[in-house]
This record gives sequence, C-alpha cells and structure tokens, in this order.
Amino acid sequence: MLTCKQVAARASAMIDGELGFFDHLQMRLHLMMCGGCDTFVKQMRITRDLMKSAVSVDNTTAQEDDACMTAILGQLRDKKQTGH
Repeated sequence: MLTCKQVAARASAMIDGELGFFDHLQMRLHLMMCGGCDTFVKQMRITRDLMKSAVSVDNTTAQEDDACMTAILGQLRDKKQTGH
C-alpha cells in the first residue's frame, strides 16, 4: 500500500487523470483508508477548479470581479455542502 507521502506526490497526477489503472487503484485504496489524504486530495481538486475559474477571467471591471468572486464563493459553498 502507498504511504501518505507517496499519495501526496501523486495527487496532482491522479486529479489530472495521468495515472495508469494500477496506480489509480492504489491511490483510491489509500484514500478509502486514510481520511487525511482523502481530505488533501479533495482540497487539491477544489484548488484546481478554482484556479481554472480564475484563469478564465481576464481583464475585467470591478463589477465583473465582484460577480466572479460571488460565483467562486458559490462553488466553494456547493462543494462544502456536497462533500466534494
């Protein structure tokens, strides 16, 4: 079984879908047994999603910035409520 350190090192590759079947299976097994690593990977997914949202916003006005921030906060709230 993978160690927590190995899971942390492979978390980005897992989130990006870059792991092979066996490596992905090992990661899922560890995440089922380790709440700390499971939380870490979930936080990484949220961070990736928020970064994608932020990167898609270019030269915006203050009003558009406020709308974007509201949308991002809504996404965070939804993810927190659903546990994802």
